[in-house]
Parts: sequence; C-alpha cells; structure tokens
Amino acid sequence: MDFNMVFKDIVDNEKNPVCFVDTNHIITYMNKSALKRYAHRGGANLIGKSLFDCHNENSKKLTLEYIDRFLKDDNLTEIYMGYNEKHKENNYIVAVRDENRKLIGYYERHEEDK
Repeated sequence: MDFNMVFKDIVDNEKNPVCFVDTNHIITYMNKSALKRYAHRGGANLIGKSLFDCHNENSKKLTLEYIDRFLKDDNLTEIYMGYNEKHKENNYIVAVRDENRKLIGYYERHEEDK
C-alpha cells in the first residue's frame, strides 16, 4: 500500500482547506477545498508561488513571527491566529515537522465556529 497516496487522499477529502507552504513560503500543495476557497486568487495557479504574493504586509509580518516561533521551539506545533468573521471560524497556523522535529513547512487550520 502506498501510504503517501493514502495520506494525500485523506487530506484531499478534508472539508477544510489545506494549503501547505514550505519554509521558503512557497505554496507547494493545496487540497480540493483550498483550490475551491482560493479560486478567486488563482486556485491551482498559486502552487509554486510565494504565499506572500497574496497576503498584505501585516499578514506577512505575523506569519514570519509565527514561523520564527516554530523555529525556536521544536515542540511548538500550532499557534492560534484569530477569528475570521467572514468565514465564522477560528484560524491556526500549524507546523509540519520531519521525524527529527525539523520544520519543513506549515499550513493554516480552520475550525468552524459552532
């Protein structure tokens, strides 16, 4: 069994958007939900581009601060970013780490307000 495909299928079928960004802030993967949610910004055309091409300066500053915190603390895995009124959800930035706890990228996690 190809576990890479299994995990890709799990993430692709996640109802919340997953947009994985590497440590150079390049968008390298978007699940189906992310492609739909960010279609107005280019959808699949965002893959391979900088995350900062579609964020304002304040968002860029905050993201860089979050990533710096992830780099300084190997045990830190998630940071609450705030509430998105438009989508009625709490947003978190999540560190993705390799088997040695090295940061390899990050994504936003969206939690619907219930």
